[in-house]
Amino acid sequence: MMKKILLTITGLMATVAIMFLSSCYPGDTVSYADLDLVTTVYDKETNFNELATFAMPDTIVHIKDTLEASNNDEISRAYDGLILGRIRQNMVDNGFEDVSNQELTEPDVIVTVSAMATTSYYAWSYYPYYWGWYGGWYWKSTEYYPYYPYYPWGGYTYVSSYTSGTLIMQMNDMRNVTAESDSVRAVWLGAANGLMGSTNVSDIASRLTTSIDQAFKQSSYLKH
Repeated sequence: MMKKILLTITGLMATVAIMFLSSCYPGDTVSYADLDLVTTVYDKETNFNELATFAMPDTIVHIKDTLEASNNDEISRAYDGLILGRIRQNMVDNGFEDVSNQELTEPDVIVTVSAMATTSYYAWSYYPYYWGWYGGWYWKSTEYYPYYPYYPWGGYTYVSSYTSGTLIMQMNDMRNVTAESDSVRAVWLGAANGLMGSTNVSDIASRLTTSIDQAFKQSSYLKH
């Protein structure tokens, strides 16, 4: 279920990004942060106040397309420490106890973190002053003559691409998991999506921090 939701979320984020970019005109200034999106979903049957402890792996899983390698975009691990640290701090701030380093303590939930990157392409036309004539047919007597679109002031067609990255935070309920269990119940998912390409280290760090914080901020039901 969570997998289907994640695919829907990712698709929605891509659609919003394309709509936003397509609505811009040459010369418009749009920052990377303007297109950052955060969404969260949760299991409404879960009482989060009953979940007291958590653990987190020390690695972010990079999701890859194993069938089409050309679809994969590289993701830097330079910010893994910041990402994991910020998520951990938000969990603690919401009243969860971190037992990641306590081997004898079974956590109520395990928070897994993964990331993926995709490149999308889009095209749009821009006519600065005049939309021109539509193509069609001109009737004269018993004969038909085709006429063709005419744009007296010219126009431009832009084809562009952008690479977006998605950070996925998933909270998994471990209370009823046994050695024989073949599935783990996901009770919360937070996804942060944004354009990649910025080389400004402080800007990237700020965007990641803001997005992670926002995911927890809009999930007030996690608060103990």
